[in-house]
Amino acid sequence: MEERFYPSLIDILFRNPRKDAAQLRAENEKQFQYLLRHAYERVPYYRRLWDEAGISLGEIKSINDLSKLPMVDKETIVAAGNDALEQGVDPETMDTMSTSGTSGRAITMRRVIKEIRVVRRSYLRSLFKNGARPWHRNLTMASTWLSNKKGWFISKFAKTHHIFPKDSLDDQLKTLREFKTQNLMGQTGGLFLLARELLRRGETYPLNILAPTGATLMPQMRAALREAFCTEPRDLYGAVELGAISWQCKAGNYHVDADRMLVEIVDTEGKPVPVGETGQVVCTTLHGYSLPLIRYRLRDVASLSNETCSCGVKFPLMGPVHGRINDFLPTPTGELVSPHFLYHIFDHVGGSPVKEWRIIQHAPDRMTYEYVPEDNFNQAALEGGMDAIRERFGGNIDVKAVQVESVPMTPNGKRTCIVSELNPESIDGMRPWDKEAQAGMSEELAALSS
Repeated sequence: MEERFYPSLIDILFRNPRKDAAQLRAENEKQFQYLLRHAYERVPYYRRLWDEAGISLGEIKSINDLSKLPMVDKETIVAAGNDALEQGVDPETMDTMSTSGTSGRAITMRRVIKEIRVVRRSYLRSLFKNGARPWHRNLTMASTWLSNKKGWFISKFAKTHHIFPKDSLDDQLKTLREFKTQNLMGQTGGLFLLARELLRRGETYPLNILAPTGATLMPQMRAALREAFCTEPRDLYGAVELGAISWQCKAGNYHVDADRMLVEIVDTEGKPVPVGETGQVVCTTLHGYSLPLIRYRLRDVASLSNETCSCGVKFPLMGPVHGRINDFLPTPTGELVSPHFLYHIFDHVGGSPVKEWRIIQHAPDRMTYEYVPEDNFNQAALEGGMDAIRERFGGNIDVKAVQVESVPMTPNGKRTCIVSELNPESIDGMRPWDKEAQAGMSEELAALSS
């Protein structure tokens, strides 16, 4: 394979999931070697990174040598700027997509349309393998950006509609019913709040497929979703910058998106841990050439598995992700606000004016928003975001924006952008899964997830 390759829709939906491990490995090896040469020759950041680490491409003879390369993350990619992009491609001709900033730092990805199609197809596959079809009525809970990113096939043939996390629960339920929704995919936190509202009203809304994504699906959340929507949730683990990483099939197992993604589970030094043991998730995208992500560390916690699945998909398996435990924040009136709302408070002002951020809830009516300003900081945009918080939490909420030099990391090197100082017992169980989540973790896993 001596040129860049983009899997077709037929490849992703039909051909690749049927390939055995040996065939898939051989194809991935060729693509991996091409990607390494491309990154070294065409992307200044990787050439500099590997030269400084004393790495010769000749040392990386196969995927087994992947751990010899240094890891990268959001911070290093953002700091590299245009040096992380393929040289010779005008950034203005690329489409952009921004991550939500769940770790406190957003990253703007630049991709050419062929790469974006591959990412879209990865999400489509997770739904297709669970029974979704274009003629079904598919509803997505998504940010404004994603709602505008329909591909040609979806726009022409599929029946799709969007609801937005910022909409009232009344409006969301109205759309759910008026669209006669059969399949629902979207942000885990937002879907959970929708399920809670249905159950509060003593109602249910049966669905064919329910696919939450974007946060850890805790057991209590899964139970509420199952009861409200009368179907088993099929969790999807992914990231805006990567696409689908793994997804639950009809049998309930998590399949790695192994034809377009190399997934490692590593220790804090970046060395692979034995299969079955937990560690941090590190990904390499095989078809991202404009802005390659090679050994991209997500700081999520999971494990790989040697088991096989009865569903017919031959991709390898991994366990559920344990390290994305987001807190819902209560308003002074007792309503819960999904963390996803806070990730999108600047959508209406044309983009985020901050590099990093952290919000601390001291009391239901008192918060501090810490931020590191962007180089082209816009005070009006910051105030627009603070106004969005006040509107959502109630006009009497006290929100102070405080500029800081950096957002602190935990002792384990993780960032958390939502911090609650509230005692769960004092707010009438508004965070009911906290104790159960912590109780179910080993000391080692709890430390990694803290």
